Amino acid sequence: MSIFRQLGQRQTPTTTKRFELNGLHRLPAFIQQFFHHLAAKHYSKQTAQRYVYDVLDFFRWVELVSGTELEPETIDLPSFTEIDHAGAEAYATYLALELENAPSVINRKLSTLQSLFNYLIETNQATVNPFQTVERPKRGKRNPVYLTESEWLDFSTLVRSNVGMTNREASWYEMNRARDFLIIQLLGLTGMRVSELVGLNWSDINLETGTIRVIGKGDKERLIPIAGPLLPLLSEYRHTSSEGAVFQNEKGQRIAVRTVQHMLKGHIDRLKPYLPFLSHKQVTPHKLRHTFASRLAMGGVDVLTIQQLLGHESVATTQVYAHIGDERKKHAISGLQ
Repeated sequence: MSIFRQLGQRQTPTTTKRFELNGLHRLPAFIQQFFHHLAAKHYSKQTAQRYVYDVLDFFRWVELVSGTELEPETIDLPSFTEIDHAGAEAYATYLALELENAPSVINRKLSTLQSLFNYLIETNQATVNPFQTVERPKRGKRNPVYLTESEWLDFSTLVRSNVGMTNREASWYEMNRARDFLIIQLLGLTGMRVSELVGLNWSDINLETGTIRVIGKGDKERLIPIAGPLLPLLSEYRHTSSEGAVFQNEKGQRIAVRTVQHMLKGHIDRLKPYLPFLSHKQVTPHKLRHTFASRLAMGGVDVLTIQQLLGHESVATTQVYAHIGDERKKHAISGLQ
């Protein structure tokens, strides 16, 4: 075999930062490499730490059902990749029926293992992903689907990169990179509707006062404070944009709602192999609006304030986010001694 054929199989010395994660040393070397891969892809440390715990939880289950004392760090690759679809389904059943984990927790744990196997396949260490087609529990309709803090940060980081693109696609993306990223950040950091976003004019944005004037349903006007990360993005984009509509197409016309929807779907599709949660959260512009509101609720912002920022007619509509803040309060109180 030529030395060039073997390049991908060699361990290349690198100065790339590596996560210091609790429990990582207890995992096999080939799985530790997966976490170094996550660090190189700029995943948040919080997400990577949860992945470590998820993998260790899986090995505890293997130990339980096999009746064999297991030392995860001694597991070899051939043995690990013998996991089949039936085994993956059995683990999903255990999480649901024995541990009675919430659907969101089950989906996260399965997504972690799916992501691990995707990495093994990409690096030619496995050929089949047993977790790819495992049936996932459906989320209850009463709770809004949103990205968690770490999921939002991971998505924001990768959407700006060329991950999952061919050289030609990356070249085309260069023309719209700043626009696409700004649109996604506006949706996730202001909570505005996609129709409100495409209707924005530069005259609606005041960088000095740090506010955006939004015309919502029924032509009702509201002011949304500009989050810190948005200020430099808006300022930079302003220098490359024409007067009038903030977002314009090649003909200088205001972009359509469908353009934003299509753009976001394209990024979601290319990033699914790298961010497994995108496979079951079905992120849309409206889900980014949910993400904004849910993050506010998690931060302790009251429902009335969230209602005003979202432009909801009735607080009853906003009440769906109240449970998120309530869960945060319960968690805080449960930790009291």
